[in-house]
Amino acid sequence: MRGPGRREMVRAANLRGEMLRMWKGIALAGAFLGLAGAAFAQPGPPPQRDPFNGQFGAMEIAFPPQAAARQVQLLGDALAAIPPQRPGVVDVYVLSAAFWGDPVFEREASQASEILAEHFGPDTRTIILTNGAGPGDRRYPAATPYHLQAAIGRIGQVIDPNEDLVVLFLTSHGSPDGSIAILEQNRLGSALRPVNLRDSLTNAGIRNRVVIVSACFSGAFIAPLMDANTIVLTAAAPDRTSFGCQPNREWTYFGDAYFNQTLRGGAGLVAGYDQALTLISRWEREQNLQPSNPQKYVGPSAAALVARVERRAR
Repeated sequence: MRGPGRREMVRAANLRGEMLRMWKGIALAGAFLGLAGAAFAQPGPPPQRDPFNGQFGAMEIAFPPQAAARQVQLLGDALAAIPPQRPGVVDVYVLSAAFWGDPVFEREASQASEILAEHFGPDTRTIILTNGAGPGDRRYPAATPYHLQAAIGRIGQVIDPNEDLVVLFLTSHGSPDGSIAILEQNRLGSALRPVNLRDSLTNAGIRNRVVIVSACFSGAFIAPLMDANTIVLTAAAPDRTSFGCQPNREWTYFGDAYFNQTLRGGAGLVAGYDQALTLISRWEREQNLQPSNPQKYVGPSAAALVARVERRAR
């Protein structure tokens, strides 16, 4: 028999090279995700590699078949339940996502969505994604990159971008590089960077938006998202941690002060944020914690639209 020709040998060498690069990429991704949890407690930014080169991706193990079928059903039902906007009416769409598996984040995301819906009126449309329960006991679709993109895409399909308001609430741990951690124990690891969210909203045509981020270092979300049609409210400065994310808590410090105390008490979206900072500052002083120094940006067009919806909801 003839041995392989030169062309076949080159092709085989190229294939081996591609496989080697693929496995190196997987190894780097595993190292990145393995270090991510420890990074949140470090006083300074640790060396990190982004295995996805700025893209929004994940290392994920598939659900078991029955749980996977349940996830498809949950996501399909959640997206199908979002009705199209009504011409001439400012419709409000709320997307609330708990990206870390500890139950405090699921509790915070679900309760915050209820408070936001009450705040903006009974016609508010909501989607909730969480990683806070085991695969066999899910009330909500999992907060994976794919599901987040699908939810943003669905909202973008049904809104009038010139008329409607989209409110996103994201809660998780945060990393010193400004990303939000996405983690479901032993199954999923990823990170959402501010530019990932900015690009997703832009690609979906979501123009009028409020982005609320409860995570350490979440002030990093302001610069990439800021424009006249956007409000960004965060739990911490880009170089500070936030507090209260122990698994047994009902809320983080930020979620408790902002949603549970001020918004639930009837304050406006932006005025309530300013009032919440007083509470957070007091709790941090009482616990001898370094101030989280929450940050905000309020685009003037977004502020006017929010005020209009709030007047209607009263």
